[in-house]
Amino acid sequence: MSETDILYRPWGIVTSEFWERPQTTQQPAPVASPQQPYSSSGPASSDDGSPEVPAAYRDGILQVTSAFSSRDPQVLRSAQVEAERLDQAMTAEYGEHDLRTISVREMRGWLAHLTGEHETASRWYLHTVGLLSSVLGTSDDRTRASAKRAVATWLSIADQAVAKGLAPTILAMAEEVEGKESSSANAVRRRANAGASAA
Repeated sequence: MSETDILYRPWGIVTSEFWERPQTTQQPAPVASPQQPYSSSGPASSDDGSPEVPAAYRDGILQVTSAFSSRDPQVLRSAQVEAERLDQAMTAEYGEHDLRTISVREMRGWLAHLTGEHETASRWYLHTVGLLSSVLGTSDDRTRASAKRAVATWLSIADQAVAKGLAPTILAMAEEVEGKESSSANAVRRRANAGASAA
C-alpha cells in the first residue's frame, strides 16, 4: 500500500476544528440518495450550490449515478470501481476539499450502503460531513443531508458490536450538525440504548 492509498480510505475521522464549531438547531434536509450531486450546467457551481459536472468525468459520473437504481451486484461493483477511480483522479486534480471531490466520496458512501456495506458507508459519510463542514459550515443543507445519511447508514448496520463501536462518533456528529435533540441524535441514542439493554 502506498502513502496515497490512505487518502482514499473512509476512516471517518473528523478534526477537532469540526467539533469546536458553534452548535445549530435548524431542522435538517430530508435524507435522500445523492443522485444529483452535480449540476448539468453553469460555471463552477449551479444556483443550488451543486458543482458542475467536469467534462472529463461526465461518463464516469453517469455510470456511477445510473447504478443507484440497480439491484445487480455486478453493476454496483463496477460502479464502485469507477467511483474509486473518479475519487483518485479528482482528488489529484481538484484536492480533497473541493465540492466535486466530496460529491464523488458521497457517491462512494451511497454505493457502499446499496451493497450492504453499511459500516463503510457510515464512515464515508462521517468523512464527507467533516469535509463539508469545513467548506460550507455545519448549518449548510448539504452538510446536514450528509449527516442524515451518516445516521441512516449507521442505523442499517446489523452487527450490534460494530454499531456500538461507531455509536459515540455518530452521536457526536449528529448532535453537532443537527442539534442535541434532533430526530437523528434521538434515533442514535435509542439504538445505542437498545443495544446496551440487549447486552
